[in-house]
Amino acid sequence: MPKYQMYFDTVNGEIKFNVDIDESETLDMVLEEILFDLRERGSMLKGEGEPEVVWNSRSLDFAMPLAEQGVRPSDVLRVSTIATNG
Repeated sequence: MPKYQMYFDTVNGEIKFNVDIDESETLDMVLEEILFDLRERGSMLKGEGEPEVVWNSRSLDFAMPLAEQGVRPSDVLRVSTIATNG
């Protein structure tokens, strides 16, 4: 299973996790579980709004597998929130 480096912008500062995501899985399928694990460890994303995952300065599509978007194992992904109310 491919392993990705994910940096989370949390209220406690930036936190790094190495995350296993299967090649056929999408962010829609795995991100909630990853964020649950983050909360279980005592951290929450900073800000209010929807999560956003960025790779190479572009926001990733949650409905497509990472490999189909050009993301390779060991690439760095950044997770933060985006305001949904403008």
